[in-house]
Amino acid sequence: MTGESLNYLTIFFNSSFFRFCYKEYFPELLGEARELRKVFFENISIMPVQDESWYKEILEQILSKKKEGLSIDRLQNQVEENLFDLYGLNSDERNLIRSELNSTVY
Repeated sequence: MTGESLNYLTIFFNSSFFRFCYKEYFPELLGEARELRKVFFENISIMPVQDESWYKEILEQILSKKKEGLSIDRLQNQVEENLFDLYGLNSDERNLIRSELNSTVY
């Protein structure tokens, strides 16, 4: 991938928020696979960010901890809360996303 905001996009596309969107907007194929086409990506609004430095820093921390075999749960929670705030999700919406993903095996 090339372009602007790659750290933010990497964080976004690896978030539970995107996995929820993926499950909702991308049609299921045989074998629980999903169809990845531009037309389905266009249904997902990606909020712009003014300052990508937080995303770059958190992404570096996640990658570092993963290389060391350490837990990234705390960092993932920070990412999720940041994205939920960015999109202005209320507590019901946040709980829906969390509950949907907890019931889904990836």
